[in-house]
Amino acid sequence: MTSPRVLFIGRATLDVVYSFNQFPSEDSKIFARDIRVAPGGPATNAAMTHAQLGGKALLMTAIGSGPWGAQVRDELDRLAIDIIDLAENTPFKTPLTTVLVNESGATRTIVNPPHSEVALRTMDAWDQAWGPMPALVLTDGFHLSQTLPLLKACHAAGAQICLDGGSWKPGTEDLPRLLTVAISSERFTVPGQPADPSAAIGWFAGMGVPFVAITRGNQNILACERGRRFEIEIERIDAVNTLGAGDVLHGAFCYDFAREEAFEPALRNAAAIATRSCRGWGIRGPRG
Repeated sequence: MTSPRVLFIGRATLDVVYSFNQFPSEDSKIFARDIRVAPGGPATNAAMTHAQLGGKALLMTAIGSGPWGAQVRDELDRLAIDIIDLAENTPFKTPLTTVLVNESGATRTIVNPPHSEVALRTMDAWDQAWGPMPALVLTDGFHLSQTLPLLKACHAAGAQICLDGGSWKPGTEDLPRLLTVAISSERFTVPGQPADPSAAIGWFAGMGVPFVAITRGNQNILACERGRRFEIEIERIDAVNTLGAGDVLHGAFCYDFAREEAFEPALRNAAAIATRSCRGWGIRGPRG
C-alpha cells in the first residue's frame, strides 16, 4: 500500500550536534566524542522520518537564504521532500542550533539562536501549484500566525489536522477546533491548568479532539480515543540519544495514519520506531 502525501508545517533548523560521554561542566573545555551537522526542527524531523519510511512529504517552513539554508535544502532534496518556503525572497536565515548530547544520561540540551524579526509570508489558502491538497496535515505550532489561515482552509476542505504539541505556543488556543489528532509531550501545559498529562488530555478531549496522546519520555504514553483511555508501554532500552525522538514518533505516526486512519495501531508502531531511534543518532540513523 502506498502512503498518501502528508503536509508538514513548522520549524526548520540546522543542528550542530555534539555527543559526549558525560555533560561538560561549566567554564571548562572538552572534546566531543562525535559531531554531526544536519537539518532539525520538529516538523522537519517528522517529514524526514515520514520520507525515510517511504512516504511522500511536503514541508512548509522558513529556510531563507545563506549557507545553513543550503545544507537544509540539500538534505530535503535528497529525501525527495518538496519545500514551500515561508521565507522566500526575505533576508531570513535558517536558525543554527547547538545540541549537546549526554550519552551517559541519554539527555540532550538545545541552544537556540535569538528569534528572528524578519516578516514571513502568510498562507491564506491552498495553492494548486503545490499539487492536490494532502488528506493529512501536521503542524508543530511554529509559524502559526502565518499558517493558521491555511490550516483552516485545509480543515474546511476535509483534511485531517494533527498537532505536534511540544509546548504551548502563541495561537495554540485556536487549534483544537481544527484538530483530528493531538500528540503532545508532557511539557505541554494549558495556561491556567495543572501541569499534568491527564489535564492536557482532558482539555483536548473537552475541545472535541477525537484522538489525543501525551508522550512522557521512557514512561508509558497516555492516550484517549473518542473517550476511551489507554496506555502504550514503552520498551526499556539502553538509550544513548533522545534527540528528536518525539519528532520521529510524529513522522512515523503520520506515515501509518495517513494510510489507514487507525489511531491506536499507528501510535503503537510510531512509539516502537521512536524508541529504537534512541539507540543511536535518532532520525539521522545509526552511527556510521
